[in-house]
Amino acid sequence: MLADIVLDDLRFQELVSEARTRIAHHSPEWTEHNVSDPGITLIELFAWFTDILLYRINRVPERVHLALLELVGVTPAPPRPARVTLRFVQQSPSTGVTIPAGTEVTAPRTAGQDAIVFRTTEPVTFPDSELSARPAEPSAPDETLLVGFEQPLSGRVVRLEIDGSPADEIAGEPSVTWEASGPGGGWREATLIADETDGLRLGSGAVTLELPAETAAAPISGQDLHWLRCRTAPRPDIRLVRACVVGASAPAVHGAAVTQESLGISEGVAGVTYPLRHRPVLALAADETLEVREPGGDEWVPWQAVASFAQSSSRDRHFVLDRVRGEVRFGPAIRQPEGGWRQFGEVPPAGAALRFTRYRYGGGSGGNVAAGTLTKLAAPVAGVASVTNPRPATGGADAEPLEGAQRRAALELRTRTRAVTAEDFEHLALDASQRVARALCGVADDDSGPVRLHVLPSVDAPDRLLSLVELTPDEALMQLLADRLEQHRLIGTNILLLPARLRGVSVAVEGRGAPLADLERVRRDVEHALYTFLNPVIGGSPDGPGRGWPAGRALNQGELFGIVYGIGGVRAVNLLRVYEIDLRTGEQAAQPTESHLVIGPDELIASGRHFVRVVST
Repeated sequence: MLADIVLDDLRFQELVSEARTRIAHHSPEWTEHNVSDPGITLIELFAWFTDILLYRINRVPERVHLALLELVGVTPAPPRPARVTLRFVQQSPSTGVTIPAGTEVTAPRTAGQDAIVFRTTEPVTFPDSELSARPAEPSAPDETLLVGFEQPLSGRVVRLEIDGSPADEIAGEPSVTWEASGPGGGWREATLIADETDGLRLGSGAVTLELPAETAAAPISGQDLHWLRCRTAPRPDIRLVRACVVGASAPAVHGAAVTQESLGISEGVAGVTYPLRHRPVLALAADETLEVREPGGDEWVPWQAVASFAQSSSRDRHFVLDRVRGEVRFGPAIRQPEGGWRQFGEVPPAGAALRFTRYRYGGGSGGNVAAGTLTKLAAPVAGVASVTNPRPATGGADAEPLEGAQRRAALELRTRTRAVTAEDFEHLALDASQRVARALCGVADDDSGPVRLHVLPSVDAPDRLLSLVELTPDEALMQLLADRLEQHRLIGTNILLLPARLRGVSVAVEGRGAPLADLERVRRDVEHALYTFLNPVIGGSPDGPGRGWPAGRALNQGELFGIVYGIGGVRAVNLLRVYEIDLRTGEQAAQPTESHLVIGPDELIASGRHFVRVVST
């Protein structure tokens, strides 16, 4: 991390001492230098005022820190937008309804909160409502229904009308699975939206399904069709009467759009910036750019966005977009050693009109909305009755804080063109994606073995009970990291990407609350503090969220007593025990651990479910 900049390191006592040493030179008749002397009192008073002034001078503003980081080519990473799949439902069975790309869907606005806007990234067209179905004889023992369709089924919402006899012999909770044929000859599970057959108990009725985003045709029973099947046991006698499309799904990203925004009139001066109305700005698409219309002209000329002006000549129509601050900047003019000036990038002539064709703004963790939140169309779409997000939005992250950019700058000042040391591998993994929370280079089994890099993904709202699925990087993230590290590894170096090694712990606590304390509130606070402290993403600090549990750091039971006693309203701790727990199965050890739980050098502590009880005094 960059050290704090100190412009003047003089402090109060140093100022007083220096002033007293100059008394003999400037006023030799002044011989009384005790603290009781009025002159010494005045010196201390002015030294105090000067110390306050120096303190303010040393408080370098954030904008200066950002300028210093830009000098070494480091800028804070912009926010990342959340992504979600939206489900659109038709008003009535129809043909030709199209939902264009860029359709905006919002969450209901609440007091004091801006609207959360998502935009679809792909157009969606509803196919013919009626689907031509070709039933086939089920082949698997648990297949109840197997039917093929000529039309692709990817992302469609399908209503199936089924006829059959009631199946009273199905006891207990019905177990019915609907699947569609997927790429590679496998099956992908469909999402059940509504079931009027009560899990095929009633025999007849309608079933509404949302089919997977990726389906594919497969050769079954001599027919190359898009297949849908139902699996259940025992097998009731049912048949498909009718199938129709009632909706479709479309991917969407968090962010609103602004089109044809005027930036004003060019001053014709190098290095000038022009602010946009909204920020932060999302990554520009191919059709999103700056346009310039010269004085007296009618044609808008597009300019090109670049990362820097280092390779720009005075004739290149280039500009730089600061996405975090929402500013458009033109190239500077730099004085050369021989006394002339060099222009980096062309500058629009004075009086030229500036406008941005389109840009999208938003992103951040606020876009990680819960399922069922996005329910309002910003503008009506003909033929669409309703919209919702059946699953939560994920992937949104706030802009990188200044402190994070400072730490990254200290690392990037070192040579990172090749991954040699463990620190190199960790830095490249963290730099590859904001979805990586931590990367730990593990200890190899032997000198000739592969480099073992353990990856911990970012998690939304990590101060809670986290599931093993959330703490395991998905296939797409691992592939992204593999591609990035492949560019930097040394010849002969093999890299093995693995999920982070986690040691699960479960804490059982019984405490006594203080008189008049809200026992339920105290219980929740203790539980929250334990989930925050015993956390691989933000744990390890007794003072609140930190940088994650340090790799290999043992857990001392005494630390947990400090965490519990640090909660307001806790008077005493009657019982505190720590158990190891299998995060995959949830199975807890029969006996509590010793007072000191030692973990492996590349392991992290993660919370299982904690059990907290607070009783009255």
